[in-house]
Amino acid sequence: MKHPLLIAEKLLYFLAVFGALFTVFSVTVDFSSLGFPRSSDKIIIYVGLLCSFVTALILIADVFKNNIDSKYKWTLGFLVFGGILGLFYLRFRDQYKSK
Repeated sequence: MKHPLLIAEKLLYFLAVFGALFTVFSVTVDFSSLGFPRSSDKIIIYVGLLCSFVTALILIADVFKNNIDSKYKWTLGFLVFGGILGLFYLRFRDQYKSK
């Protein structure tokens, strides 16, 4: 890639995994049945969404800085799926270069 990521790749992987996992788990698992207070559900949802949002913003900036083909499709995908698509993009990032 011509331009590096705005933050370290390992940190971005962590944010993407954290965002994807906690967004999915907070929707599917009721933490109050495990003995956690009711407000912990909301905190976990907000932290997961925040991590996915940060991941999406950084990867959208990367797609435009490196002039990746179909950058508008990637942008829409990052906005809709956040961390999950971010993991996929990070794994194969070098293969998406413009020709």
